[in-house]
Order: sequence, then C-alpha cells, then structure tokens
Amino acid sequence: MADDDSDEYHSDDADRSNNYFHRQGSLESEFICGCCSDLLVQPTTLTCGHSFCRLCLAQWFTQSRKRTCPLCQQPYVGSPSVNITIKNLIEKSYSHKLREREVEVYTLDNENLIKSFEENRQAAPRRIVQGNNNVQIRDFCSGILVMGGVILLVYLVMYWKSVGSDLLIHKPPARWGTEDVVQWLSDLGSWTEGYRETARLNGIDGRLLLAVDHASLQSSLNVTNDLHIKAISTAIQQLKDFNMKLPASLWEYKALNPGRSLFLVYGIKDFPRTTMLYIYLFEYDEIFLPFLHSTFPENTDIPIIHMFDDPSRRQEIEFWSTFAVLPYWVITKFCWSWFDVHFWISMLMFFNCATLTFIEAITFKKSFPIRKQNCLASLKSYGKGLLSMVFFVVIWPVVPSLVCDFLFYSVLFFTPYHNVDKIRKELR
Repeated sequence: MADDDSDEYHSDDADRSNNYFHRQGSLESEFICGCCSDLLVQPTTLTCGHSFCRLCLAQWFTQSRKRTCPLCQQPYVGSPSVNITIKNLIEKSYSHKLREREVEVYTLDNENLIKSFEENRQAAPRRIVQGNNNVQIRDFCSGILVMGGVILLVYLVMYWKSVGSDLLIHKPPARWGTEDVVQWLSDLGSWTEGYRETARLNGIDGRLLLAVDHASLQSSLNVTNDLHIKAISTAIQQLKDFNMKLPASLWEYKALNPGRSLFLVYGIKDFPRTTMLYIYLFEYDEIFLPFLHSTFPENTDIPIIHMFDDPSRRQEIEFWSTFAVLPYWVITKFCWSWFDVHFWISMLMFFNCATLTFIEAITFKKSFPIRKQNCLASLKSYGKGLLSMVFFVVIWPVVPSLVCDFLFYSVLFFTPYHNVDKIRKELR
C-alpha cells in the first residue's frame, strides 16, 4: 500500500512538473534556467535578478571569460551564491524531476568545471581591479598608438608628395637632363646597368635620347645585344608616342592617378577577382596588359618588349586559372618586380598577401557545409562592398589628392596589423 502511495506521489509529481513546463508566465517560471531552459539545478541568482543553473553559469564564464549575465550582459558584483529559497522550493515541488536533472548534470567533467568556476570567483574582486587598471593602461597606449599612426601617415603623405613632384612622369622627355636619362634606363631594369654609365659619359640628355633610332643605339649607348636594342627602341618609341614616361612603379602610378590607385588598392585587398575583371573590361591596355606580362611573361628576360602586346593563349590560361585560385600569389609575383626599387614596401606587400591568403582559406573552410543563411549573408556583404566600390569610382575625381594619399597609406601600412588581428581571433 505504501509503495502504491509512493508511486502515486511520484506520478503526481511528474504530472505537476510536466504541467509546469507547459504553463508560460506562471509563478513557477522562476524555476526555469535562463540558459538551458530546463529545471534549475543549484539555482544561482545574479544581481540583475536572473537565475541560472550553477553549471550553465560556469560554462558561460569558461566560454566568454566575462563575469556578466548571459541574458542581459549586466556585470555582477561579488561572488554569486546558490539561492537557497529557490532551491528548497524546487526540492519540495519537483523532487522527481530534480533527481533526473541532477543525474544529467553531475558528471565528472561538469563537477570539475563548476569547481574551477568556484576557484576563479574567489579571486574575482582582485582581478576586477587589475582588469580595470589594465583596461585604462591599454586605452592610454592605444590612444598614443593611434595618434602616432596619424602623425606618421601625415608625414608619409607630405614626404612622398614632395618626392613625387620630382618624378620623371611629370617632366616631358625633351626637358630631361643626363641624370634623368640614367634614371629612365634604371627603371627599365637591372639589365641596363652597363648602359647607364655610357649615357652619363656621352652626356645623353632627353633631346638626344629622342633622336636616337634603332640604328644609332650602338654608337650612342654602346648597345650590341639585339634583344636589348629592341627593348630600348620600344621604350624610346613609347616616349615619343605619349610624350611622357609611362609609370614603372607603384609611386609613379599613384602620382598620376591618386584616386584610381586608392580604388585599386582597396579593390584588390577585398575583392581581388572582381577588381581584376573590372580592370580587364575597362583598363585593358593601361593596366591589365602590363600586369599580365609582368606576372606571366613570354620566354624573354625583358618583358617590356611585349608589355602592350596581346597575350598568347598560354599566358591567358595560366594567368586566369592561377588568379582564380590564388589571386594574392599573382599579386606577390607582380610586387617582386618592385623589389630592387622599393624593398620595404615589397616586403610589406608580401606579408599582406600572405595574411590575406590565410584569411581567404579560413573563410572558405567555414563556408562548408553550405547553408542557405550563410550564402545569403555572404551575398549581402559582397553586394554592399561592390556598391561602395561603385560609389567610390563615381566620386574619386572630386576627392582631394591629400585625402586619397592619406587613405592610400592607411590601407597600405595598417592592413597587415588588421589581418594579423583577424587571424588571431579566428584561431581562438
């Protein structure tokens, strides 16, 4: 008879528990954990009034390292203890359900987790004070770094702007002096080293250089190599056709096109494939062909000969297949041609491309398995980025050169830091 009464009691207890979980807004809602949405075990009430299982609170602290409420994010002060009142009410009203929950909760791993949480909370007040001091010190140091970065950028903008005024691209070839001709030969590549001293000894200036033809190269610059004769003749013909030196480095191109350079730097960083497609469709002769011939040249040591020729089928296939898979590797190959002239900038670009490739690999890995929500979010982000790029294309002619230079050096020098920080967060 007693067993029957006991079974009836447990049956009534289970019925009351089940009815409880289907009654929303009742008084017993205080017995539900705000994290696991199940009956509270070792109910712990925070200063904000929300109650959680002790294990849920320990898991939240372990994952987030924050001493805040999991629901409202309000920090709690002191060491939260088990709410004895709620615990006694649960034991009286839902003893059978509570025993089931305790079997689920009290595993060895969970007990160790709760023990670790208990040990950490003992040192919480001291760590909070230390944390506040660390935050203040970190904020102070961050302010100094930001101010130093702004001053550095302003200095770089003004320095390179003054240096850029002396670039050969701003001077008509007819007004070049002998040293300008020597610099022009140097920009053609290391293979002209033997001809620079000859030009200096013979006093070749801009007017004499424009008068040199294919036949007189041997006498004026002592050029005997047929391939070198063809390359220098092609470069001289370009001077005659355009009445200016074509940009041969990043700084020269930026000096002529500050807004477009900024657009290309941002585009290549965030949307390399789309930006290259834009260059192919709208900047084919001016940018795409030199870029392709610099990264995947024909079988010659002097790519300037074919710089503006249409690429071969092999070059196109090799370029597009490589750029589709590893766009930043192709950009690294392009930067290699600047290595002798801009060593530190080239090293910075190599590091930049390496970190961007790593971030792209992490993003690609996270996209699997493919989910509809992830695809829609990616398309939305991609669309916003493209709209911002289109907007910039429209407004860049009216953007002051100083602003373009400031933003250009910002993305050039601060992107590596941003990439490393992003990789660190992804790996954590």
